[in-house]
Amino acid sequence: MKTKLFGIILLALFTLVSCKEKEHESHEAVEEIAGPDYASFDKTVALIQAMYQAHGDENFAAQEGMVSDSLKWSPPYYNGNKWLGKEAYLASIKGYHDNFDNIKYTAGIAMPDSLAGGYWSGSAFPKETATIMPTNIRVYGTWTATHTESGKDIGVKWYSLVSLNEDGKLVQVSDYFDVNGIATQIAAE
Repeated sequence: MKTKLFGIILLALFTLVSCKEKEHESHEAVEEIAGPDYASFDKTVALIQAMYQAHGDENFAAQEGMVSDSLKWSPPYYNGNKWLGKEAYLASIKGYHDNFDNIKYTAGIAMPDSLAGGYWSGSAFPKETATIMPTNIRVYGTWTATHTESGKDIGVKWYSLVSLNEDGKLVQVSDYFDVNGIATQIAAE
């Protein structure tokens, strides 16, 4: 009888340990699959940085090749929240190339003694739309340039929400910056 009782206890312990082990393995697999896709985020940020470098180099052809034909663009100025297309976006880029030299982008949020991260994605709040996927990249930084006609140096703090397609081309861009602030800097004595 003692042998049977010992065997039952041993079998119960074995079953308990075995179940705990499988539960732990299953939990690890879920965490691994559900974790943030850092490689995809880094790849997307590198493509965005290449676009900004091409802008600074005034390489219009390179920028044009990075834009999807189906691009939806919300410009920085208020237009009744109407989305514009690729042609309007590229015309804006060309306008900057025609009117400014030394175009430079510096990524990061200006803090009192440093710059804090310039590229962000994912969210924890609100719960209903929280995501770990890097499909929309929030970009923060500063653009500087020299106005060609006046020779004046200008700068503007800038924010954009950028989405790329599976081909690595821009499909959605929503820009925010003080457009009038650029004109004010140029007109200043």
